[in-house]
Amino acid sequence: MKGSKKIVLFDIDNTLFNTLEFKKSNLTKFSLYEEVLDVLVELSKNVDLGIFSEGVIAFQEKKLQQTNIEKYFLKEHVHIVPEKIAAIEMLVEKYKNGNELYLIDDKLEALFSVKKHFPSVFTIWIKRGEYAPFQEPLKNFSPDAEVEKLQEVIPLIVKN
Repeated sequence: MKGSKKIVLFDIDNTLFNTLEFKKSNLTKFSLYEEVLDVLVELSKNVDLGIFSEGVIAFQEKKLQQTNIEKYFLKEHVHIVPEKIAAIEMLVEKYKNGNELYLIDDKLEALFSVKKHFPSVFTIWIKRGEYAPFQEPLKNFSPDAEVEKLQEVIPLIVKN
C-alpha cells in the first residue's frame, strides 16, 4: 500500500527467515517461519513493509528471493546494510518526518540502539531464533512490545 503513514521494517534472520533451520540443513534449505507469509499478506493491506537487516547484501537479498517474499517489501523501504548500528543515522534521517515507524527484530541491542537515536519508533522484540534464549535484559531499555510469533504483531500495528 504505497503512501501509507505506517511503515514496518523487519529484520530478516530469525524474524522472517528460519536461520536455525537453514544452518541445520547445511545451508541448503531456504525457509520462513510458518506464519510469515500470512502476516506479510495481512499487514501489506494496511501498511508499507520494508527491511532493516544486516549482513552480506547479496546473500540477504537471496533469502528474500528464494523464499518468494521479496514482492511484499517496497524497494524504498529495503535497507540491507553491513552493520545496523552504523546505519541508524540514515534510518532516523529517512523516517523522522511524520512516518509512524515499527521495527521488528530478534536482537534487543539493535532495538535499543535504534530507540536511543529515534525515540518515536515502536520497537517489537520477536523472541525466537538462536539468540533469543541467551539475551540478557538491557539496563534502562524495554522494547515497546515482545512477541513470540509474528502474527502477534498484527494487532499492535493495525490498531495503533
